[in-house]
Amino acid sequence: MNLLIGSNVHWWNAEAAYATTLAALLQDAGHEVWVLTRPDSLNAEKLQARGLRTLTEIDLNSNNPLQWFRSYHQLCDFLQTHQIDLIHAHRSEGYPLLAFAKRKLGIPLVRTRGTARPLQQNWLNQKLYGDWTDATIAVGEVVAQQLRNVLDLPAGHPYVIYYPAEDSADSSNNELPDYRAEFKIPNDHTVLAFVGRIRPEKGVRLLLEAFRQLLAEFPKLTLLLLYRDTLSKNPELQAVQADLQRLGVATHVRMDAEREDIRQLMAFADVGIVSSIASEVICRVAVEFFSVGTPVVAFPTGCLPEIVADGKTGAVASTQSSDALAEALRPLLADAGYHNWLSDNALREAETRFAPQHILDATLAVYLQLGVK
Repeated sequence: MNLLIGSNVHWWNAEAAYATTLAALLQDAGHEVWVLTRPDSLNAEKLQARGLRTLTEIDLNSNNPLQWFRSYHQLCDFLQTHQIDLIHAHRSEGYPLLAFAKRKLGIPLVRTRGTARPLQQNWLNQKLYGDWTDATIAVGEVVAQQLRNVLDLPAGHPYVIYYPAEDSADSSNNELPDYRAEFKIPNDHTVLAFVGRIRPEKGVRLLLEAFRQLLAEFPKLTLLLLYRDTLSKNPELQAVQADLQRLGVATHVRMDAEREDIRQLMAFADVGIVSSIASEVICRVAVEFFSVGTPVVAFPTGCLPEIVADGKTGAVASTQSSDALAEALRPLLADAGYHNWLSDNALREAETRFAPQHILDATLAVYLQLGVK
């Protein structure tokens, strides 16, 4: 089939990664795929690096009525010229244009919603997402319930399709670089790892408070803070660096930024920590830890309690507090056998529940229900 994936994102975030992963899976399965995104954007760069065709000539973001009208006609011309069978949008920006084009041409329209922001309950959203959208996909049950609270949807809707793990084949058997030597980590230390931006919503300062508590019981611990997209003058990064000294944990913490070998470092870690206190509905980092057999301990934020099976693939803290995070981590640190069992389960989840083939099959099933083959 011929598909247009809407990923109208300037930067590179979890929503963009979801759309890119799906587009690549569809293309690899033999479908003709174009991805509509913003020109000269990091998202366009990532898409092109994956070998995907991008459509950047249509401006979905202008507030100029004349440009809006021109973009609408450009979009309709593209859909007709390339005989697009289905439009699958992943962002709200510019979505009305896609909905109007769908109504004019009769092309099925699917919307994946991957944000923690609640959908406003008004007549326009009811029209756009309820009446003019043929199928809605949520990236987790939390998001699905938000939509059910606002939209008049049929029973069983929206569909829930989680973000997939990377291919985990042989990941646990790959030989890793000598990270203990690089980061000066003693051989007998257990390694915890945080991966992500340094922002207040990522909860890194709560993580450091929990880490200080754990060091009193488990002195042979090292914490890796592997961050990205964070400038050295960022206030939160400076606060984190000050906390390392204030809490007396600096000698047990290693920090590094913008690593290309991040997946190998995730495999090197004994436990992955997702300490986010806001958002986290796609939870990409959690399933990436699973893909290399690393169990995850997380706060009960967004869809994390759906992704991390407490007591099976890791642990979910009871509350968003440093005390609760430390309590959730203790069993993994105290019992090597339990930790190894969780690790095996995490890898198995990556290969089954979060397998790339699953998102492909589940998405194609939605398309099939709309009569697209």
